[in-house]
Amino acid sequence: MKCPFCKNPKIFHQGFRYNSTGKKQKYQCVKCKRWFVKKDGFERMRHSKKIISRAIHMHNDGLSLFQVQNHLWQHDGVKVTRKTISDWTKRYSIFLK
Repeated sequence: MKCPFCKNPKIFHQGFRYNSTGKKQKYQCVKCKRWFVKKDGFERMRHSKKIISRAIHMHNDGLSLFQVQNHLWQHDGVKVTRKTISDWTKRYSIFLK
């Protein structure tokens, strides 16, 4: 792994970053002293990877957007719109095949 800012391969672990989706390993570059988190494809997402992947799988298995929305609300307590589920399917279904 290299620093995304200066491309220096010398980095070290710098603790963890905690937010509502979980904890992620932080890294710090030796050269530019900036810290960063390794990208996993789910940057800037409000919901967890688990919820997003479950919604995509249910939609790909034949459930309608309304049924997926209703299931997420009843079983997980997650309130999302049908448009959001459709956007997730367009964005992440390539990675989940």
